[in-house]
Amino acid sequence: MTTSSLKRALLALLATGLASCASVKTPILQVEGLRFDKVRVTGLGLDINFRVQNPNPEALVIERFEYELKLNGRRLGRGYHTEPIRLDGFRDERLRSHFGLNFLSVPGAVREVMDDDRADAEIKGHFYVARESGGLKKLSFKSKARVDMGR
Repeated sequence: MTTSSLKRALLALLATGLASCASVKTPILQVEGLRFDKVRVTGLGLDINFRVQNPNPEALVIERFEYELKLNGRRLGRGYHTEPIRLDGFRDERLRSHFGLNFLSVPGAVREVMDDDRADAEIKGHFYVARESGGLKKLSFKSKARVDMGR
């Protein structure tokens, strides 16, 4: 094998290796619905129904995610989902997250949203996805949806 043939073979092997290490596409998180829970002295609970999709052909594990929720353009606070989610390639899962609303931090926004049957929900945050080599990869997400306000 000549030197130039060897160089070409090594470059082809390197290119194949780099293609297999291609970056992971960020999963898609969409709010599907909201349901108010018990009213307490300081606030109320809100159950958020999500759909999370894996746009990758390979399976991935989302170790956890954190998010900020806005309804009708008003920030309601931050939430977390701490249970791992395994998604096969091109598959989706539905899950629920409980979110606590404090009346002191969003009094007008909560009342307005509670009176509506539908709301514009915006969510943004970060997934923490397990890497094959170990550790976690932080992937940012953001989405908007018009959702039903379950009673």
